[in-house]
Amino acid sequence: MHSFSKQDHPSLLLSPYLPPASLLLSGICLRSTFILTMGSTLSLNYTDEQQNYPGNYSICSGSYRNVLNKAELFLEQFLSIAILSTRNSNVHVVFVLTFLISIVGMVGNGSVIWLLGFHVKRNNFTIYVLNLAIADFGMLVSETALSVIIGIDLSKEYDIITKIWVLGQFIGFTYYVGLYLLTGISVERCLSILFPIWVRCHRPKHLSIIVSILFWIVSALTTVTEFLLQYFCLLDFWLTFSRIFSGINLFIFTPVMVVSTLILFIKMSFRHQSGKLHKTLLIVLLFFIITALPFSIFFFFSTIDYNFHSIAIPIYHLLIVLNSSINPIIYFFVGNQCTCKSWGSIKVVFQNVFKDETELTEVG
Repeated sequence: MHSFSKQDHPSLLLSPYLPPASLLLSGICLRSTFILTMGSTLSLNYTDEQQNYPGNYSICSGSYRNVLNKAELFLEQFLSIAILSTRNSNVHVVFVLTFLISIVGMVGNGSVIWLLGFHVKRNNFTIYVLNLAIADFGMLVSETALSVIIGIDLSKEYDIITKIWVLGQFIGFTYYVGLYLLTGISVERCLSILFPIWVRCHRPKHLSIIVSILFWIVSALTTVTEFLLQYFCLLDFWLTFSRIFSGINLFIFTPVMVVSTLILFIKMSFRHQSGKLHKTLLIVLLFFIITALPFSIFFFFSTIDYNFHSIAIPIYHLLIVLNSSINPIIYFFVGNQCTCKSWGSIKVVFQNVFKDETELTEVG
């Protein structure tokens, strides 16, 4: 058993920016007593000296016990995983994999942004894909930075908590933008298959742009709201808001996306030959359900029960990095008909895969 003291990692005890539950999104929260390795545990025990130490746990006005009554467990969780990150080789391996995959994913999504933003004619579908690539790129940049920070000896990084806090907020922001965009894409494509004539006649010309902007705004507002509730230590409101927000995402947006994906799959199974666009969309949606959906489930239940194995949270982050990195590879292989040796041929591949079979209206 290990008793955490100010001599261990002074930055964790002296930083005025210790967030209560904000690190939940960054995957840093764990129970104060958990399995480090097979048969070994770590527990945080606070002494009178630590509680009375000037500035100790002073993330908001008032004493530690009075202000952090309900956030105490969150703080213990963070301190536990902070120590874990410098001692558990399994966590290091997972974060190294996360880092390497993130680098590959940033190159892929950067290429998608470059091609769809400047070289490929836009239609209603590519607007969504471009925004999804931007969200994935932002996610991967944050995950890369997080992996680097976790690999640093915490005793040498005095403002590491603030950095992880900000990265955690941005990871959650980009993750939910991706969730909303994929939900919008799946619903729109599902409607275009079920009611093709109605969609062609009644769909607003700039719907993709309007919906994409709306998704970015909604995700930004929720992220800013969470940030402010945490910053001003309105912990009761924060916990209620987090439960409602994560519940809406898990039980409304996710089921809509899953049902739309099933309808697309059923419709495609009855066709002898399906277009590349629908194949691409179906594969992307299936990968999201497999790799990224566990993150939504984890986040919702972590607002209720905080008992998770120490290796679970880094694995969740590895999965969402895989999801954000795999999409450009899917686009390339579905649209590729020959060996591409130049940027020009890759441009043709993207034009082929994103060509809308039901309506080819270009948007500005």
